[in-house]
Amino acid sequence: MPISTIPKYGIDYLVVAGGGGGGAGSVGQNAHTRGNNYGGHGGSGRASSISGSSVTRAGGGGGVGWSGGGSGGSGGGGNGNSFGSPTAGATNTGGGGGSAWNGNSVGGGSGIVIIKYKFQ
Repeated sequence: MPISTIPKYGIDYLVVAGGGGGGAGSVGQNAHTRGNNYGGHGGSGRASSISGSSVTRAGGGGGVGWSGGGSGGSGGGGNGNSFGSPTAGATNTGGGGGSAWNGNSVGGGSGIVIIKYKFQ
């Protein structure tokens, strides 16, 4: 982790922020540590029409930093939150839970099993 100096005060401080979790469709984004420390956004999920309509599932959870949290990825990923409660992954999507600065972790969303077969 990089250590930076606050020019006005000459104090060293540690830059800490986490990247977003990866989703089924893309990787999570890196944390933003230039100027402010924001968590990265979660990766996007993947759409499927197996249930009869298009639904996006398995989005990555948002990361967190001192200045703010990243948003969850499409497909049920939860948002990160620096000073409040992060968002859990959405039910029946398998989305990742958002990160928390204060240690109040939340879970990922429950998954779902869909079996499709053809009558003959």
